[in-house]
Amino acid sequence: MEEIPAILDIFQLKKIQKGGLFKHPFKAIDKIGFLISGSVRVYVLKDNGERITGNVLSNNAFVTDFIGLKTGENTPLAIEVLAPTTMLVAPNEQIKKLLEVNLTFNRLIRECMGDTVVNMIKLYSLFITGTAKDHYEYLLENNPELFKNTPLHYIANMIGITPTQLSRIRKKDK
Repeated sequence: MEEIPAILDIFQLKKIQKGGLFKHPFKAIDKIGFLISGSVRVYVLKDNGERITGNVLSNNAFVTDFIGLKTGENTPLAIEVLAPTTMLVAPNEQIKKLLEVNLTFNRLIRECMGDTVVNMIKLYSLFITGTAKDHYEYLLENNPELFKNTPLHYIANMIGITPTQLSRIRKKDK
């Protein structure tokens, strides 16, 4: 099976220290990362300087700015390293070429993208119709690791509430 070595061949192992940025806001991105260990926070930088956390990703997740990668736009999205992180990183051009000829890689990317879209739509629907407590319970049920390794103020920011409000929800949940 030559497809697996071809996949691994386009990726380079990178170590990024806590606080480093995998993607800067309003800068172009031309790479995709795969988290082996560590965690990253995906946030949007608003015009007023406020950072709104959209997601926290950890082991075995693809990491990139999919909008910027697809459109070439300089989006306000940033990807910040929350803990010392090891990633496999590949340039987008090599990803595109490999997708054209490697069925295994094509399937892997399609499955990951499908899972990402489903999770985003579920979260989007919940944020439109649910309460902060619903958001918290969804994250707790679907990503319990998030609560072990992520500062609570980032989780509160993801939910759209203050850390104090999150503490109250968590206290009532016990």
